[in-house]
Amino acid sequence: MMSLTGTETRTFTVADIRKVVANFGADLAMKAQATGLRTHDQVMETVYDLRIFAELGYLEGITLILKDAAGNQIRGTKYFVSTNAVGWESDRPGNNLWPRTPGGSLKVIATLSSDWWAKTDTQKQSVIDKYGLHGSWGVTSEDTTLSGLVASQGQRYASNGWGMNRMNYG
Repeated sequence: MMSLTGTETRTFTVADIRKVVANFGADLAMKAQATGLRTHDQVMETVYDLRIFAELGYLEGITLILKDAAGNQIRGTKYFVSTNAVGWESDRPGNNLWPRTPGGSLKVIATLSSDWWAKTDTQKQSVIDKYGLHGSWGVTSEDTTLSGLVASQGQRYASNGWGMNRMNYG
């Protein structure tokens, strides 16, 4: 019988995750203010929840979707989490002037790991309660492909080995 052993080396800390999530938070705050669709408190609660998911290793990505009053997707941003972002140059938040959208919506959808989805509802609720999360973060039927929009490379946010690669859709 043969066995294999290995080690995993992480080049980032919780402080690195917090720094990167703060850059995402700046993006979300600017988009919320520009569109008029989320309050400062709502943004802070959302960023807090996503930071906790990231720190616990459950966050794989985030999708922001701006819809007009008729429900049409008019803008989007996807953030892809990397735990191997060593050597990335970290950009500053920006390019977030989305149109004011009365009657529209600004959706924030987290892509969570299979480890999160393998938990029972009771286990998930225990995490939500323990950390005081604000959202329910359940399964969505929202189309997150943003296939009707044109993609362009956005900012990269990184601190040591943890980062987010941003794609813009318009």
